[in-house]
Amino acid sequence: MIASGIAKPRRILVVALDNLGDLVFASALTPPLHEAFPDATIDVWSKTYTAAVAELIPHVSSVIHADPFWGAATDVARSPMQPMLRAIGEVRKRRYDVALLTGAPWRTAAAVATARVPMRIGLARHRNRFFLTHLLAAEDKQKSVLREQARLLAPLGITSPEPRYSLDVNRLGAVREDISKKLPREFVALHPFASSRDRCVPLTEWTQVAFALAGRRVPVLWIGTTRDLNELRQVTHPRGYYVDHIGDGSLTTTAAALSLASLFAGHDSGPLHVAGGFGVPVVGVFAPGEPQRTFPQGTGPSRLLAAATPMALRAGDILREMDALQVLSAT
Repeated sequence: MIASGIAKPRRILVVALDNLGDLVFASALTPPLHEAFPDATIDVWSKTYTAAVAELIPHVSSVIHADPFWGAATDVARSPMQPMLRAIGEVRKRRYDVALLTGAPWRTAAAVATARVPMRIGLARHRNRFFLTHLLAAEDKQKSVLREQARLLAPLGITSPEPRYSLDVNRLGAVREDISKKLPREFVALHPFASSRDRCVPLTEWTQVAFALAGRRVPVLWIGTTRDLNELRQVTHPRGYYVDHIGDGSLTTTAAALSLASLFAGHDSGPLHVAGGFGVPVVGVFAPGEPQRTFPQGTGPSRLLAAATPMALRAGDILREMDALQVLSAT
């Protein structure tokens, strides 16, 4: 019997109401949950924009999604309340036994408590102790996200000594097959963007990376939002494929394209971890960031490039780390 008094949970909810990279980190929880409780249903509660990737998490049966109306940045319109209220109602209707909150600010914890999930597990944060049944020690910012997140499994009697995040490529189905027809057999995916521009190596350096790869006859696929990619096209217009031109611009299309890459290089952001979740060899660029926490932790090989400022990194640094992976056949 686990710590809650529940002999064996039948319905488990992984709550990941955070951004894309955080959602990918949450995928490390589902394999040990499935191994411990093979007959249990495992669902995910995510943001709406990340739901397409949540559906790729192994062993997940369904995804409930809504954008928290309480977490918008100051320059972003606040999400409406109704979708979140509907999501809370759906969680309540499904009668989950256990909820694991991968990020547990008090409002998220309160939403899960409102949904009447009897066992609610989370790491300590400001004021969330009032809404969790199993409050664990706060996250140690000097340790990897996956190691700290794995502690959520302890109240269920589960240990995960070597957690890795992963996504199920088979769940992409026909979308991946369609995208594969629009891309070469071997290519490098480059993502020169991040949530904050002051963490980004200049686009001119990334363009030099693309030129160097073209000299080796290695095609490039540029990853980013249409707004980001329009800036790239206007500033440098490097040759290559663009993810918003090979599909419908959705996150599903981007995920499918990333799953096909021979290698990925990009800033510490969601696409880096999506690629790593598929086992694609990755180079993570932290300029700066928190490499001790959010370094690539997927199932494939990886390299990490860290600097105190993006101006300290050049195209040659990125290429050197790519070459160290020794996965590109073209010369």
